[in-house]
Amino acid sequence: MPIEVDQPECIDDIFNCSPAYNAIFSCLCPADIIRVSKTCRLLRDAATHFHHLAYNVNRHLEHFVRNPLALRRLQVKHRFLISGSNALQFLDRTFYPSSDLDVFAFPDNVKEIGYHLINEEGYIFEPSPTQPKKYDEVTVKGRDLSTLGRWASQADFVYNSGMSDLLRFKNPKRDLEIQLIACRRTPLDCILYFHSTPVMNFITHDAAYSLYPKATFDKRIAVSFGYNTHEATKKALDKYSERGWSFVDDLSYQNVKAVSPAIVPDVERYLDDSHTWIIPLDIDGLVMDTDGSSASSRNPFHCNSWKLDRDFHGYSTQIELGITYEIYHAPKHFEHAYLIADRGLREAMDQLIDYLTEQKPSRSENKKFLDSFLPALRDAHLEFPKRIYHQ
Repeated sequence: MPIEVDQPECIDDIFNCSPAYNAIFSCLCPADIIRVSKTCRLLRDAATHFHHLAYNVNRHLEHFVRNPLALRRLQVKHRFLISGSNALQFLDRTFYPSSDLDVFAFPDNVKEIGYHLINEEGYIFEPSPTQPKKYDEVTVKGRDLSTLGRWASQADFVYNSGMSDLLRFKNPKRDLEIQLIACRRTPLDCILYFHSTPVMNFITHDAAYSLYPKATFDKRIAVSFGYNTHEATKKALDKYSERGWSFVDDLSYQNVKAVSPAIVPDVERYLDDSHTWIIPLDIDGLVMDTDGSSASSRNPFHCNSWKLDRDFHGYSTQIELGITYEIYHAPKHFEHAYLIADRGLREAMDQLIDYLTEQKPSRSENKKFLDSFLPALRDAHLEFPKRIYHQ
């Protein structure tokens, strides 16, 4: 039985007074607030109230757009992700002057999102030297799914190599910029090509995600990807080092072992696993799709997975870290493409297609997608990874 202890009177007074406990929580990092919330019911309720205030995504987006709900409704429709330093600032409850808003979208949706920024928010398209001056004349490169595998060592990463196009929009009245990025394969794939772990966070229409929260917000350590001799990569790493993150440069066996609880190597990760930090967002005013909320445990989006592999090279004392997965793309059967690190799950998805194609051909004829089956299929695969199929 839990032991009941009388609460000191001062604790009751402070944590029943929202201005007092909000002032205290504002000085704590996200990890410490979570720890505090686990001490007792009073502090849990206070932390919950603070979360509702601190993680108000509409207020956060109002820095860039007049109507954040309209942008989020467009996000429901087109499934783009808000990432980069903007998502980091939201989760870390901080503000970087002169930072921009990065929107990662599928190429087919980029033009409509850009028109929304121009027509509804008053932004002006700022073309690069190689782009047409008029936005109407801009063409966006289509998705490139010619390469579905991803087996990259740390040295193989190229800064922003998941992008196919980048369009800049400037606010004519304020010093604000929104960058609209067309993703070569998928938005999540693009984010996993980032230069380092502190920026592997993103915001959907109804939840905010951090893929490496313990490293990013608790330990304030980072693992970088790609050679820092690449000018853009070095500039980005220096920027986040100045912002307070310590990069693990010496990837010896002992050092990697020491930071393993924070970076979780050699584990097949999922978006809804215990190592991911998810903050559900207010969805009032949004029209949700039939798949439901991203924050829901039964949403197929959470079945995206990846793995941070350790790679040993001969007699070298240094370990290389690389993210691996394969993009599963079966457009006749699954509406969306998924990042899948588990070969067994990919095989189970193939077997599901084969079974339904043979046993229920009417499903293919009616063009009913299988995405809604994916969470249950994944759960069954994780519980029973070895299956026996009878001929």
